[in-house]
Amino acid sequence: MKDNIRALLVQARHDPLDALRLALEKQSINILTAGNCAEAALALWSSCPPHMVFTEVQLADVSWTDVLTLASKASAPVNVIVVAPFADIGFYVQAIERGAFDFIVPPLSDPELLHVVRIATENAVSRRQRLKPFLNSRPSARPRTNNESPGTPGKRKGEFLQSL
Repeated sequence: MKDNIRALLVQARHDPLDALRLALEKQSINILTAGNCAEAALALWSSCPPHMVFTEVQLADVSWTDVLTLASKASAPVNVIVVAPFADIGFYVQAIERGAFDFIVPPLSDPELLHVVRIATENAVSRRQRLKPFLNSRPSARPRTNNESPGTPGKRKGEFLQSL
C-alpha cells in the first residue's frame, strides 16, 4: 500500500514545503508538485488523483480555499491538509469548517507526519472504495462515431428507424 500512496504539494515557493517533501519521500510516498491552480487541477482531475493534498495558505494565483474547491471536484475523494506558517486556533477552525481534512504547522516529527499521512490515506481509500460500486455501474462514456445514432449505440443513423 505504501508504494501506491500519492501526495500533491501545492506551493508557490519551494522552501516552505521542501522539508515536508523530503520527509514524505523518506516514507516512500509518491510526490506530485503544483506551483499554481492549473497544475493542481490537472493532478486532481486525472484518472489517478493523489490521496492527499498539502497546500500552503497563500499561493501565487489562489489561496488554500481554492485548492479545497478543486479537490472537492477531483475524480476521486482527496483529503486536503492546510500547511500554515504558524499556529492560529481561529484559522484552524476555519480550515476544518471549510472542508480541510487537517491543519498542520511545520516542523512535524516523523511520527506526527506519518500519523497524518496514514489517517488521510486510510480515509481517502475508504471513501473511494465506498464509491466504487457507483462508479462501476455508470454507463460507459464511449464516444460515438459520426455515423452512429445517439439513441442506440452501435446502430448507424437511420438504421434504428428502419428496424421499427
